[in-house]
Amino acid sequence: MKDRVDTILIPGNHDANIQKLVPDGISLVSSVGMVLENILLTHGHTMPSENFSHVEKIIMGHVHPVFFQEDSVLNGQRVWVSIKTEKKQIFPSVSGELEIIIVPSFNKYFYATQKKFYKKSISPILEKIKKYSSVKIVTLDGTIIGDESIINQVL
Repeated sequence: MKDRVDTILIPGNHDANIQKLVPDGISLVSSVGMVLENILLTHGHTMPSENFSHVEKIIMGHVHPVFFQEDSVLNGQRVWVSIKTEKKQIFPSVSGELEIIIVPSFNKYFYATQKKFYKKSISPILEKIKKYSSVKIVTLDGTIIGDESIINQVL
C-alpha cells in the first residue's frame, strides 16, 4: 500500500508504543491528529485545540458507533454518523457550521453486536455538542437509517 499512496497513522488511546510496530514508509503523527485541507483527522479521544478552529470538518473514530434496536434487522450493525453543529460548540472563538463524521470500527471482530456487551465510549468532542443542526446515521452499505431522533441508539 505504501508504494501506491502516502499512509499516515493517527494513534488512539490504546496505541501506546505503536511507533515500534510501524513499518518503514508509514508516517506516524501525534494523536492530536492532522489537518488535510479544511479537515481535521483525529482519533477523537482528545479535545482539539483552538489552533484547529479553521477546519470545516472533523473526521474521528474512538466511539465505534453501532446501531441498537432489538426489533430491527439492523440491530448490532456498525454505522457511520454525520453530525452538523455550530462550530462554537467545539471552537468557542469562531462561528459557522462544523461537520463531524464518526467512522465505524473497521475490524469486524472488535465491536459489540448486542447492547448488553456494548461499552459506550466517550469523546470530549461529542460531549461538547448540546445541539445538532442535523444528524445522519448511515449503514456500511450507504443506507441512511436515521437522524438525531436515534442518535442515542448509536452513540
